[in-house]
Amino acid sequence: MTLSHRVLNRHQSNTDTASLSKSFPLKARGGGEIADLDANNQLKFLSKALAVTIAAITALKSSLVSGPLGVLSLTAIASAIVTPLTLYRQAYSFSVGYGFSVAAMCLAMLFTFNPSTIFSGSMPNLLALSGVFYGVRLGLFLLVREWTVAGKAESVKKFDKSPPLKRIPFSISVGMFYAFLCTPILYVLRGSGGGDLTQITNVGVTIAWIGALLEAVADTHKFLVKRNAKDDFNFIGPTGGVYLLSRHPNYLGEIMFWTGIFVSGLSSFGTQIIPWICSSLGLVGIIFIMFSATKRLEKIQLEKYGGQAKYDDWIGKVTSPIIPFIS
Repeated sequence: MTLSHRVLNRHQSNTDTASLSKSFPLKARGGGEIADLDANNQLKFLSKALAVTIAAITALKSSLVSGPLGVLSLTAIASAIVTPLTLYRQAYSFSVGYGFSVAAMCLAMLFTFNPSTIFSGSMPNLLALSGVFYGVRLGLFLLVREWTVAGKAESVKKFDKSPPLKRIPFSISVGMFYAFLCTPILYVLRGSGGGDLTQITNVGVTIAWIGALLEAVADTHKFLVKRNAKDDFNFIGPTGGVYLLSRHPNYLGEIMFWTGIFVSGLSSFGTQIIPWICSSLGLVGIIFIMFSATKRLEKIQLEKYGGQAKYDDWIGKVTSPIIPFIS
């Protein structure tokens, strides 16, 4: 029952039809005013939502530029990307969501600090652009692999074990970790004013780009070799190219990328405790994850391919699991 019907019933006993028509023109006029009222309410709601959104964006930009809440703002940006993706697929929290959240944070920082000079070629901007490249490339690669490689989509679905609402706290904590990884970029941009910094920054940017490109090459090489594999029981490689550097050059590239990001920020941290703590936690965390993943994958490959001539020959030739020249 509509609001106008309920009001009419209350007054039915002491009002005639004519007075009802005068008192309640919304009903008497066929509901046109109701439609207008609904439209006005919707416009008011949309305008309020727009105002809140603009205020939130302004607050985010302000905290990115200065103050102690910059890392929390990065966390909010990362969580805004990771959370909906995690609700869709739990595994996306540390795969597709990882890549796209890094790209989103770096884009937000680029457009916050002198957006007109994004492609100026300054080292701080090149540093942030390396994060955009890294994140977009990784996110798209993982999606393409899931959509085109047999069995990948099913393996991703198997991670959907937690109820959707229970995934939200986890996705936010993951978003904070990604924000820690990108903290050096924030402080480089804060300290540069859009210009170049020290040689340490330059070295870090170079390492980051080399790492991002190495991981891209390694991922693409492995994808092209394995996408047409008839089964997963026979080792087919890859065994050449960057896979002569180490057995997991994609993980090596990721470690190099984040190490370069960290190094680039060293001259910007100064005596500020927040960037030192957050950046260090991010770097230590990602290195631990990469070495743990390498150890786990090495065990799986040895159990699956050990004894096959091609695999045994490769691991005999390439003795470094991840860091070249370190067995």
